[in-house]
Amino acid sequence: MFRQILDELIVTTRGALAALFLDWEGETVALACDHDLSDHELRILGAYQGIFFDRLRTLCDHVGAGAPHRFKVEFHSKAVLSYDVRDGYYLVLLLDGAYNEGLAWRQLEICRKRLLEEM
Repeated sequence: MFRQILDELIVTTRGALAALFLDWEGETVALACDHDLSDHELRILGAYQGIFFDRLRTLCDHVGAGAPHRFKVEFHSKAVLSYDVRDGYYLVLLLDGAYNEGLAWRQLEICRKRLLEEM
């Protein structure tokens, strides 16, 4: 069911290349990709986003900013959006340069709610 939810995220988000649902150890629970991208490299990308989330949580805790819910890493022609789900689980969405950031965050929120219903 998780894979189907990720597939729908990709279909409904302009510019989406791949979506991952990962656990607190950076292990991929589900992965969806309708482009010619390496599953192995996508899993590594997802795991690193977990490391970034962990460091960001530590930093935010240290400065009293509260828990981070999401963050973006932007590159020349791609972007990676990461969204906290619950209990260390998180979503990662890889996008090409044609994405609409507001729409992408909205679709991630919808996806998060659907994943929570299945957990």
